[in-house]
Amino acid sequence: MRKLRKDAGLKLEELAELCGWSRATFGRIESGDKVLTGTETAIILGTLGIKGSERKRLLELARDAHQPHWWEVGHSDLPELLVGLLEFERIATQITDVALGFVPGLLQTADYARAVIGAGNVKDDQLESRVSLRLGRQSVLTRQNPVAFNALIDESVLHRPIGGYDVMAEQLRQIVRVSRRPHVSVQVLPFSAGAHVGLNGSHLILEFQRQRPIVHLEHRRSSVFLDAPTETSPFLEAVRSLSDVALTPTESAELITSHAEAMEGQHAVG
Repeated sequence: MRKLRKDAGLKLEELAELCGWSRATFGRIESGDKVLTGTETAIILGTLGIKGSERKRLLELARDAHQPHWWEVGHSDLPELLVGLLEFERIATQITDVALGFVPGLLQTADYARAVIGAGNVKDDQLESRVSLRLGRQSVLTRQNPVAFNALIDESVLHRPIGGYDVMAEQLRQIVRVSRRPHVSVQVLPFSAGAHVGLNGSHLILEFQRQRPIVHLEHRRSSVFLDAPTETSPFLEAVRSLSDVALTPTESAELITSHAEAMEGQHAVG
């Protein structure tokens, strides 16, 4: 709504007056503190002259905003940025994960996720809730109309026995199993590729049917979403470059399987 208002060249108080609302009410709408009803959305769209498919799309978004989502049950204390990520994953048509340190969250097993999250000094009473939340995100890959998912995983991730050799072996085999789905592509960035642009940092790219792509960058205690084309285009270009230097999906599955077998061998020795 803020973007539509600015595109129309209107100040907040000007559009609020045209709609017959107070400036404070419209301020709450634009800040996200007030969720619009379908009627309220229709009033704003009518005032701005938004018609056709764009009007239909925005009315559908307004209606959907009032529907409960799976993460709203038992996770009422979620950080705002995480809720944003969950919503973007839900409506994305394609997700690309460039992973340098860990297996992508959408591919993690429960035991692997538990080891990763536990290493972050998460309290015991919160650990299982966080694990279930991470696994719940994976529903975007199994629903009726799944998101297209591309994972570019640095080879170093395959060597690190997070959770122990048996946990890591099962995690690697899970990657191979999921990669067989037609809407999932997994490519390994091999050590032999040498220096590549992906080494600048892990990142997640979310693409949508009607809105421009978003890049999600996550750090230990913070994360950020980028959506300006000048900021996201280098990441989109980097993915194309990384796909060229990465192993093919078939070669990647073979390499991941060999690492799984090596982990199982280490577990047997242990």
